[in-house]
Amino acid sequence: MAAELALGVLEGEERAEAIRQSLANPAFAAMVRKWQGRLDPLGEGYDETPPPSNLWPAIEARLGAQPLGGDVRKVQFWRGATALAGALAACLAAVVVFRPPTIQEVQVQAPSGGSAIAQLAGADGTLLAANLSPQENRLSIRAVTLPDSALVPELWIIPGDGVPRSLGLINADGTTLVVLPPELKALLVDGAVLAVSLETPEGAPHTAPSSTPIATGKISTI
Repeated sequence: MAAELALGVLEGEERAEAIRQSLANPAFAAMVRKWQGRLDPLGEGYDETPPPSNLWPAIEARLGAQPLGGDVRKVQFWRGATALAGALAACLAAVVVFRPPTIQEVQVQAPSGGSAIAQLAGADGTLLAANLSPQENRLSIRAVTLPDSALVPELWIIPGDGVPRSLGLINADGTTLVVLPPELKALLVDGAVLAVSLETPEGAPHTAPSSTPIATGKISTI
């Protein structure tokens, strides 16, 4: 699991469980960092290759999205974007691990002017949706379903090094606009993880979560 988390091929509840283990178990977190040290050099020495101009229209055509109304369209949008991001991550991982060094790794990038999204889900039905536009220094996160608690939700960004950074407290219902400092905005890239934990309001933003997250989700650029 530590190797798969470092490689970026875990999805859904398996990824959420691995993130929880990484936050709660220092030995497991050390294993993740050890695997990152082994795997990261495999991607070195490959030139970045821009995708063909017709790539995104082709992806949209294959998704077969149909105009839908209201919340149904939103739900299908989140599901489709999450599945697409997971498939791309798995394909890139396979290229790095199983292809000989003469094969170039193709990195798919979102078109300029796009945005980044994340669906944060937990095993108990907790659900949040986040949206970030690169033109703005704000992240919008909407609490769809959160458990009742005397504690308050705190949003975290977990980049490739596995160390959580607090983005501050968020509302337990409705939408929260989070102002992003430049040093933290730079961490909100494709494949990084957003997480929410329940914390005491005193001392926020905290330096580290006090408990395992109730919801996690990977950022996907669109």
